[in-house]
Amino acid sequence: MLEGTLSVYAFCLIFPLALAGGLLFLIRYYIKKTEWCENDERLDGKTILLTGGSSGLGRALSVELAKRGARVVVACRTKARRDSTAFFLRSKTGSFNVRVMFMDLTSLDSVWEFAREFNKSEERLDAIINNAAILCGRDWTADGFDTMLGVNYVGHFLLTILLHDKMKKCPDSPTRILNVVCGGFRRGNLKDLKNLEGQGETYYSIKQHYRNSKLAQFLFTKELSRRYREMGIVSFAVDPGLVSSGLYRKLTGVSGKISKACAKVLYRTPEEGVQTLLYCLLSKGIETESGKLFRDCKAHTVNVPEWDEEATKTLWEDTSNLIHLKGIKLRLEEEEDEE
Repeated sequence: MLEGTLSVYAFCLIFPLALAGGLLFLIRYYIKKTEWCENDERLDGKTILLTGGSSGLGRALSVELAKRGARVVVACRTKARRDSTAFFLRSKTGSFNVRVMFMDLTSLDSVWEFAREFNKSEERLDAIINNAAILCGRDWTADGFDTMLGVNYVGHFLLTILLHDKMKKCPDSPTRILNVVCGGFRRGNLKDLKNLEGQGETYYSIKQHYRNSKLAQFLFTKELSRRYREMGIVSFAVDPGLVSSGLYRKLTGVSGKISKACAKVLYRTPEEGVQTLLYCLLSKGIETESGKLFRDCKAHTVNVPEWDEEATKTLWEDTSNLIHLKGIKLRLEEEEDEE
């Protein structure tokens, strides 16, 4: 009788644990399942600019690009990160064709100075990878933008606009702009993007504002394609999937701890996450897919009626006007003309 009772108790204990373990395994398998980029093309002679290259996805991509012979220019937000990143990349890849420069995406002045220095000192620009991102509570940039929208979108908007002439003059066409988004951008709110400074908000959702910032990057990608394709510049929005990186480090409380734990246990490694980025950088014949979303090395069509050409134009114009109102010029040549 006792043995039978113990067997029942053991079954009641072990079965739920086994079921939970199996479910966790399936979830992990689904999230981590990766389509690998098999393209072994070299990048000798090409210059690639990457933001957010000091850790996570950006660091893994910087290593891969340097190994393929590219000149890699990494933008870092602190001088300490700049020095440590330069040492890491050179020791990891054996390449001294790596340059790490300071740029703080929370300051449009810093972005502008970075672009001016890059434009003067670098001979060419074959690709920009707008990868840097922040996930944080309510805060504002030095210019008064919501921090997540300012860093993830507005700063990259200005950087790309300032350097597009450099890309246009690159001898190897087409040059490429890659904007790193996330799957959650589909739940972004177009209405919220009319308020990039977060004025008058009484409730702040970290997840929603992050999604909004990534929606802005996606719409930016579409408008870049419309405006720049004839100049020999193509653009792609890239969803690397859920990646274990430092993105979640600023999250606090129980939900923050859960997010960090999930990232360590369930999410893709940075090396797995960079595969679609590599695909969009290296693949020939995908130029006709400019403006589209790529995930798992495939183009995906996103059909949301309200995200039409008028919406992308309006976002571009609103962003440009706001930057101009902050006293920031949208062309590097403007300073040269004044001088």
